[in-house]
Amino acid sequence: AIKNEIRKMMNPFDAVVQSRIRNEEKTSKVKLEEKVDEVKKKKKKRTSSSSSQEKEMKKKKKALSYLELLERGNAKVIAPMVGGSELAFRILCRRHGSEVGYTPMLDSKQFVEDAKYREIWLETVEEERPLIVHFSANDPEIMNRACALAFECASVDGIDLNLGCPQRCAYAGHFGSYLLNEEDRDLVLSIVRAMRQAVPRANVAVCVKIRLLDEFQDTYKLVCQLNDAGAHVVAIHGRKRATWHKRGPGARDGPADLHTIKAIVDKVRETRGGDSPYIVTNGNVRSKAEAIEALRFTGAAGVMSAEALLNNPSLFADSNQNPLDLCREYLHLVQMYGNPAGYRSIAFHCRRMCLSFLEKYDLLDTLLSGSRLENAMQVINTCIEYETGAATFVSDPAAKKRAVALKKIREDAKQARHRFEGRMARKAKRENKPLDFYLTQGATPPTTEQLNEIRAIPEHAKRLEKWKEAFTQVCFNFILNPHGCARGESCAFLHAQPISSSSSPANNPYQEQTQQDDDDDLLVAG
Repeated sequence: AIKNEIRKMMNPFDAVVQSRIRNEEKTSKVKLEEKVDEVKKKKKKRTSSSSSQEKEMKKKKKALSYLELLERGNAKVIAPMVGGSELAFRILCRRHGSEVGYTPMLDSKQFVEDAKYREIWLETVEEERPLIVHFSANDPEIMNRACALAFECASVDGIDLNLGCPQRCAYAGHFGSYLLNEEDRDLVLSIVRAMRQAVPRANVAVCVKIRLLDEFQDTYKLVCQLNDAGAHVVAIHGRKRATWHKRGPGARDGPADLHTIKAIVDKVRETRGGDSPYIVTNGNVRSKAEAIEALRFTGAAGVMSAEALLNNPSLFADSNQNPLDLCREYLHLVQMYGNPAGYRSIAFHCRRMCLSFLEKYDLLDTLLSGSRLENAMQVINTCIEYETGAATFVSDPAAKKRAVALKKIREDAKQARHRFEGRMARKAKRENKPLDFYLTQGATPPTTEQLNEIRAIPEHAKRLEKWKEAFTQVCFNFILNPHGCARGESCAFLHAQPISSSSSPANNPYQEQTQQDDDDDLLVAG
């Protein structure tokens, strides 16, 4: 309107001015059109991005939950392994055929009380979902809080109660398979109900892992009771309980009893129909063919593996991968995500995957004597160089001789430790105390603060006396003697590092790093 008024007042013969105004109008119009186009493009981009995000969300939604996988059948499951089923190893297995992973066994009480413990052990990424967190527990209230925290911290896809561990720590702490006696049945069922109450969402699986009881009818009854208490999934290890001192049936003695698992699956379906829990079979799986056969024979909804996956993380894949390639991939994952159980667990995984190569090239003891991730990487890369011809291996008779000697030392250490445990059990028996009385005391290494207090004591005799008050099973010389323990690996006492409150996940304060424990005993399915 202003421009029109100006035109009226202007000299009609002032062509130059009129031309300038028209040009300004044209330029203004072009700029306006460009601005509109720019807005349209941004809107289109946002719409495209939104559409892309929606597609990605739909993909994520399509990823089956644990219960959906079990409903489909043939679910391939990574068993819980103490110090063995950490994030890096779970991702490795998931990339090569496994569909569901369980965390290592976590102490429910410590999980509730210690934020650092939760941060270190409950680490997960989208790539490995669904994830089941595996707890030891003997208190319903604590288990309820632990399950709620697990869901709050990591939105886990399932929670699991350990009723299968037969080891001494389970006996001492009264958890695992030592809760399977009839007198503890009400306690166990109250724990399962507490789990169900902690995560009421229908798509969060409540799971229990058990061993076979002595009689079929007792195991069947237990499965039904667990289901009535709220358990969706019951994983059955096809072996019976063993005593903590490893005498009697159970543990790894003989093959797993898949016939009993099949009978339980059949009877549960017959009597409970659509309300029956999902049964997962565990045991007698050394290859993919055996996994398929276990599923076919038992009729279980899923198959769980520990030992076989440790040897071959591509167990469930369509084709087996080169062990050295798998091991190198695992070490790269550890580089990204760490291993809360420390170097010992890293070396254990490498040994299980690549034992034949490590022995072939005399590198096993080099691996086991290392202390850092880089040591393991160097060993595996050396194996690869030898295998591919990039380097030439020359056998060293002296190295082989040393390897044999070190193996004997480790065996002697195991025997020394077992003799020590036997003496402590006999002493407890003579004094009418529980057999594990002395074995449950003094096994935890000192904290750095406690260690500094003991070091400040000037007299050696008083230092030793103070040590014996709290750390009777931990080697005094290993920690306090500048020259270490003269007995080395043959020492019957625990060679454990002090616990540091500032320890990082790579040097985890919650995992005893003892030389005497047998690797296979440390890293077994819970």
